[in-house]
Amino acid sequence: MKAIRRFVAVPALLLVFLWDLVVSSFRVAAIVLGRPVRTHPAILVLVTDLRRPWAVALLAYLTSLTPGSTCLHVSDDRCTLYLHVLDARDPAATIARFRRLYERWVKVLEA
Repeated sequence: MKAIRRFVAVPALLLVFLWDLVVSSFRVAAIVLGRPVRTHPAILVLVTDLRRPWAVALLAYLTSLTPGSTCLHVSDDRCTLYLHVLDARDPAATIARFRRLYERWVKVLEA
């Protein structure tokens, strides 16, 4: 059963990332090229349940590769990621979005 879940998780994570890459690219382009938009940049703290170093690194890479966000730091115990987000009007919703899009699929791969 775990093998099937992992088999599904890899393409799901890839598709989610590609979709988020396109959508985020358009959002950042609209902010840069469009009329002045009031953004709400913030540094957010994402506490993760991921334990394997490669899983935490993958989550950090995925957040950094998405336009408009970057992982600034991973704590020494690998439980906390500090993310800079270009527009975080609702910080809790932004963290929930990263969890929903990326962390849940990485958890499946880690299991």
